[in-house]
Amino acid sequence: CNIGDSRAVLGVKFQKDSILASASAEEEEKEEISEHDAVAERQKKELMASITSVDDNKLLALPLSQDQTPYRPDERERVKACGARVMTVDQIEGLEPIHEDWGKRSGEDIDEVGDPPRIWRKEEDFPGTAFTRSLGDIVAKDLGVTAEPEMVSVQISKNDRMLILASDGVFEFLTNQQVVDICSGCDEPLDACKKVVNEAYKQWLHYEIRTDDITIIVLFLECDNEASTGDYKNTV
Repeated sequence: CNIGDSRAVLGVKFQKDSILASASAEEEEKEEISEHDAVAERQKKELMASITSVDDNKLLALPLSQDQTPYRPDERERVKACGARVMTVDQIEGLEPIHEDWGKRSGEDIDEVGDPPRIWRKEEDFPGTAFTRSLGDIVAKDLGVTAEPEMVSVQISKNDRMLILASDGVFEFLTNQQVVDICSGCDEPLDACKKVVNEAYKQWLHYEIRTDDITIIVLFLECDNEASTGDYKNTV
């Protein structure tokens, strides 16, 4: 259950050959997909590409959520249909031409520019939210910033070694895989949380003169269920 731009990520001990074979079979059966599914499909392709280069002994970061931001074409069009303007701060201030060429960030990319597309009223320069869903944001509610979540269900297996839940401040300058790598080097979840928070904080101060919210929960998992490559096909 996801609302906003926090993330859920699994750290998975996987069988590379079986997952790639399953992905190849799904590709052959694929039919025309919606724009929302196209975002997930891009994220899945990026995941499959990363699998080919990851050592079998390393935990792979498997995203269970998609950031709900104006970077996503489906979310952008949804809020625009509710009357929102979608522009960056530089566009609002006239420092950048009006366009929507912000790429299609699926959630794993690091925002190196630091000026994301935001949601504004038609004739006013607020609220300026960089997310398209949230809890309790009354000001932006009539612009389509809804509290309706996106849901995903995953059968946990013995290959799933950790679950990470973290706010967007953790992932501003760290990728999903980097966070999983940090946690993999720890014996206790609390130590993993501390190391990720410290690294995220250090990265913020390296690139900015401020920090965003840096919150993380790490669960180390133990499960006897046998893994199935199909368990992961609808997780992104």
